[in-house]
Amino acid sequence: MSDSLKKKLDIVFRALQNEHEYCSFEELNERVVFEEGLSKEERFKTVVDTVCKYTIDTKDKNWIAKLYGGGTDMSFLAEMIVSYFNQNCHTYSSSPFFTFAEEQIIKKTIGYVGYDKRASGLFLPGGSYCTLIGMICARYNKFPASKRAGLNYPIQVITSVNSHYSIEKSAIMMGMGTDNVIKIDFEKTTPEEFEEIVVNNNVFMINSTFGTTSEGTIESVDKFSTVLRKYNIWHHIDACVSGVALFSNKYRYLTSSFSHANSVTIDCHKCLNLNQQCSLLLVKEGELLGDVSRITAPYLFHEDSEHDIANRSFQCGRRADGFKLWFCDQLDDLDAQVTLIYDRNARFKSIIAQDHRFISVLEYSLTHTCFKLVTDKEVRIHEITAALRMEGVFIEYHSDYFRAVAVNDNINEDGFKFILERIIAVHKQLSEK
Repeated sequence: MSDSLKKKLDIVFRALQNEHEYCSFEELNERVVFEEGLSKEERFKTVVDTVCKYTIDTKDKNWIAKLYGGGTDMSFLAEMIVSYFNQNCHTYSSSPFFTFAEEQIIKKTIGYVGYDKRASGLFLPGGSYCTLIGMICARYNKFPASKRAGLNYPIQVITSVNSHYSIEKSAIMMGMGTDNVIKIDFEKTTPEEFEEIVVNNNVFMINSTFGTTSEGTIESVDKFSTVLRKYNIWHHIDACVSGVALFSNKYRYLTSSFSHANSVTIDCHKCLNLNQQCSLLLVKEGELLGDVSRITAPYLFHEDSEHDIANRSFQCGRRADGFKLWFCDQLDDLDAQVTLIYDRNARFKSIIAQDHRFISVLEYSLTHTCFKLVTDKEVRIHEITAALRMEGVFIEYHSDYFRAVAVNDNINEDGFKFILERIIAVHKQLSEK
C-alpha cells in the first residue's frame, strides 16, 4: 500500500467521525458544489468531507429503519481486503484464496441446513438475484428443454400474498410475465384448493418466506407437501430476512423446514450485520445449479477448472462476497451475533407491550417490532417519519404502523425508548397544527 493511499485513508477515517446531516435531493443539488482552483489534496478532502456529511450513518444509535445496520468491524475489514485485492471470483487461478473461502463457508452452511453432499451454493449480488436464480433452477428442473429451446407456453409460480416483490421481478426477467405469478393466502388456502390451482396451471415452483419484509413473519407450506411431491413442484424458501437463524444455536431449530426445500436464499448482510452485500443461494441438487447455466468457454475454463465457481454461475464477473462470511466466521462469534439481534428484538417487543401509548401489531417476529400509536387523533405516519429523519432519527413504516428493526448493534433499549418518545412528541406537534 502506497504512502499516498495511507494518507488518503487517514483523511477518510477522520471524515467518517464527522456529524451527518440528512437533506432532500434538491438540497443536495444546491449544496454539493466544489470550488474551482483547489489543489488535488484540498479537493480530495473537500469531496470526502462532503460525502461523509450527507451520508446516513447506519451505525448511528438512532438508525432502526431497515433490515441492515452499520456492519461489524470484522465485516468492514473483510470488505477492505476484498476491495484492495480487487479479484474476480470466476476461476480458481485468478482468486485462489477467495474461492477456497467461499467453498468452505458454503459447505459449512449446507451442513447447518441439513442438505447432503450433493448440495451446492453460490454467493450472488443480493437476495433478489438469488431468488431469480432459484426460479431459473426450478424451471429447468421441470422443463429441462427450456435451457436450449426456451418455452412457447405459459408457466406459473405460486407465492404468498405477503411475499417480496422479487418474485414478480424475476418473472419479468425470465420472460414469464407478472400475470403468471399466482398469489395466495397460505393460511386460508386448503390443500384441496391448492391442488386445484396446480392442476389448472403449469406450476413449476412455490415460494415461501422465512421472515417477510414488512412484518418478519415465517410462512409454512407443510400442508401442501403432498401436492408438491405429487406434481414435482420446486419449493424455494426466501429466507433473506431471518435465514441467518441457522448460525444461532438458540434459534436454529426454527429452520428445520429448510432441509426439505429445494433451494434457500439467505442474506447475511441483514441479521448477521455483515457489510452489503453478502447473499447466499443454496440448492439441494447441486449439479442442477451448474447444469442450468454452464456454457463452454475455453478461453476462460480450462482442464484444471474443477474449482472454477463461475462454472455454476450465470455471472462471469463475481465479487468475493463469500469471503466476508468466511472471515467473520473465523474471527467473530456468529452464533452470539445472531442471537443478540433476535433477543434484542424480543426486548423491544416487551417495551411496546408495557407502554400503554402503543399497541403491538404482530406478536411473533424474529426481526421486526411492529406497533401503532394508541390515540384518538389522526396518525400522519408518513409525516412523522419524515420529520424524524430531519432530526437524524430513522424508523420505517408500513401501511398504518411503525416498523422497527433491531439489526444495528448500536441501538439499545434506552435508544429505542428515546425514539418512541420522539414519535409521541412529533405526533403531538403535527396534531396541534
